[in-house]
Amino acid sequence: MDERAWDAVAEHFDEAVLNVPAHDRLGLIKRTVEQLAVESGSAADIGCGVGRALDLIAPHFATVYATDISRDCLAIAEKDLAQYHHISFIHADLSQGHGLPDQVDLVVCINTLLLDPLDKREAMLEHLCEAVKPGGHLLLVVPSLESALYVSHRLVRLNRQIGMSPRTAQQKARREMSPLDMGIVQVDGVPTKHHLNEELQDLLRAEGMDVIRAEKIEYPWSYVLEDPPEEMCGNQPWNWMMVARRRS
Repeated sequence: MDERAWDAVAEHFDEAVLNVPAHDRLGLIKRTVEQLAVESGSAADIGCGVGRALDLIAPHFATVYATDISRDCLAIAEKDLAQYHHISFIHADLSQGHGLPDQVDLVVCINTLLLDPLDKREAMLEHLCEAVKPGGHLLLVVPSLESALYVSHRLVRLNRQIGMSPRTAQQKARREMSPLDMGIVQVDGVPTKHHLNEELQDLLRAEGMDVIRAEKIEYPWSYVLEDPPEEMCGNQPWNWMMVARRRS
């Protein structure tokens, strides 16, 4: 999606885009930001959207930057977070550069590395890591490819439970996918990159980052299944959260 497409989403962002921080039921993002806090330091939310994560970041840093490709999303974020006078809102396309005036102690990036074209994703990850000070940290959340496959498995089971034949159950659950080994999954008709845990760690290491830990950020079944049964049990779908430190 380009700037115009994200501007079109801005007014109904909450309906159109999963609120990852709000559905982080274990509070992993909040806890990690607090652990990495530098009260006299700086942080950035890159790809901030309408500013959902900024309430978690702003209280713990003296200087905060919020960047996004959408001017309309930035305007909403700036209005909603007017109580924080130390946040600078910056219009920037991450595929062209991080847009920050300086490197920061912590970069937070939640579900921004979504683009299908590999060259743009490579550039975005490179710019993300360049925004981190040597010794600083990156908190990165991305869609999980393992989760996408798990959702398909659960949908097949549901279809079988309501009496579908094995063939029909699998056909109904089949996603419209690009080649699976590339991790591109159609989400509401948009080709969206999903990452494997090991794939993401490999990419971060190549950018000079040491991965400290990987965590699952779970979200409700209602975001991937239409009218899921109330008795859906077991694991929920998830995004990957990576916490990485930039080498000195």
